[in-house]
Amino acid sequence: MKRNLTASIFAGLTFFLLCSIALGSSKDYKVIRAVDGDTVVVAHHGKQEKVRLLCIDTPESVHPDKKQNIPMGKVASDFTSKRLLGKSVDLEFGPELRDRYGRLLAYVLVEGKNFNLEVVRQGLSPYYTKYGLSRKYDQDFREAEKLARKDKLNIWRDPELTERYMRLKSKWGQEQSKVSHR
Repeated sequence: MKRNLTASIFAGLTFFLLCSIALGSSKDYKVIRAVDGDTVVVAHHGKQEKVRLLCIDTPESVHPDKKQNIPMGKVASDFTSKRLLGKSVDLEFGPELRDRYGRLLAYVLVEGKNFNLEVVRQGLSPYYTKYGLSRKYDQDFREAEKLARKDKLNIWRDPELTERYMRLKSKWGQEQSKVSHR
């Protein structure tokens, strides 16, 4: 019995260590490209990975349906590119490692600061809650969006975008449970 318990603990620790190595550690990711405002490509041990930033949803800039792409999407994409391109970053993962497209799901930390929050703070995205609330940063995201809306920054300056995002936020609230997912 004791031997089985020891073997189980060892196996669990080994699995945890391997997962930690696989997911990377401090400053182990280098941003090599911004796909758009809410998706980047990072290099990690010679491999490239797409990362979808958690809790944000910037306007489209590279959508296959060109009618979806709007100028504010380009602004968000340029912001992400200017702030992250070439930087070594930390990735903080949520409970789900990947989305249905195979992209990593993460908060991007630059010098210890949550970049996802900065995107919301700059008014380039609402606090995106369609798939759940942020367990760790919920209040920070709420405050960031509140300030961006108050200051009418970017998407909150445009009445059409404001109306669209408020309508979507209302729908997101109906679709998600109140249990935090990320």
